[in-house]
Amino acid sequence: MNRMFPIAIAALLLLVAQACTFTTAHIERAVLAHGVDAESKEPLSETTSFHGSDAMLHCAVLMANTPSGTVVKARWYAILDDTQEVLDTTEITLDNSGWIDFNLTLSKTSLPYGKYAVDLFIDGKFAQTVPFTIEPEFPDGVIKEAVIARALSDSYFPTEASTSVPAGAAYVYAPVYVSGQPEGTAFGASWYQHTSDGNRATITSFEIDFDQEGWIGFSLHLPQGIPAGSYSVDLLVNGEVAHTLEFTAD
Repeated sequence: MNRMFPIAIAALLLLVAQACTFTTAHIERAVLAHGVDAESKEPLSETTSFHGSDAMLHCAVLMANTPSGTVVKARWYAILDDTQEVLDTTEITLDNSGWIDFNLTLSKTSLPYGKYAVDLFIDGKFAQTVPFTIEPEFPDGVIKEAVIARALSDSYFPTEASTSVPAGAAYVYAPVYVSGQPEGTAFGASWYQHTSDGNRATITSFEIDFDQEGWIGFSLHLPQGIPAGSYSVDLLVNGEVAHTLEFTAD
């Protein structure tokens, strides 16, 4: 018997196995974005950084030459010195080419400021890394983040930020994230309704001493519901206006 024959069969089987794992699928583009189109999944407002008040982060990936059954995986992680802290892992099985949306949803608190990345895999094989950062919206003051929100987590993180609220809503929120303030710093919120003559009518004000780093959950409570119209809230540090947020009730 020819001793080369079994060796030839083994080599052939190895080539067949390699062929079975080959895929034509590849990533044409991969970007971070603040949102994606609901139908096409194309990225809206591409970015390389997010703010601490962003509750949903998107990684939009454009796949090309993609056979049915291709599995694409995204692994979100924080970069801590020389280590990685995995935040979430998601897989999507595709029928064809096109945009797909991987998103990281935060429901309890914000991500710490720093460096992050998304690793992308095709059928289990590493394909690409998409880096990004989390940065303060207002880096120069002790108020680092400030938004209008329809809902908050238990830690006052804005889980549903919006510049509009439903008319008739009993609550409107203006959470702020503060850091680096001296002991005894007072934070406040003054709420206003905009009048037809262009002025502002005071609704209510609130102030609190807050010495730690974290979210303050300022809110406007109107038991009868907020009337339709335009509004704003002044956010104050030691009685001085630091930021003004405008919103509407529709």
